[in-house]
Amino acid sequence: MNERLVSLCFTAGETGETLGANFLYWYQSVACTIVGMTCAPSVDDEDLTIDINDDGSAAVSAVDCSDQNVPGTWLSTDLGGTNDPVAVAAGSKMSLDANSAAANTRVHIVIWILVGETYA
Repeated sequence: MNERLVSLCFTAGETGETLGANFLYWYQSVACTIVGMTCAPSVDDEDLTIDINDDGSAAVSAVDCSDQNVPGTWLSTDLGGTNDPVAVAAGSKMSLDANSAAANTRVHIVIWILVGETYA
């Protein structure tokens, strides 16, 4: 296999803003496989979870993002986790959801993808 591990890093949210469904969009230019994700809020946010959407459907859902000092994780078997990796087609419209986010919460998200040969 000929793959490269790439990190996509996002920070979103600010004072006076409440994050929600589809708070961030991007087009995935090349085919990839999602193999991991970690996320943490700027302050504890009891019910906050994060979703990664692929063309409007949840590809990775309900990753716990409630504790500032305990980052939530979603790991595929590639990174020692229990989840199946998720293939994403080139040209997919990707988005992130912040479910049950409190006002003024910033979130920090890292998504690990494999590019090159995709599988899943």
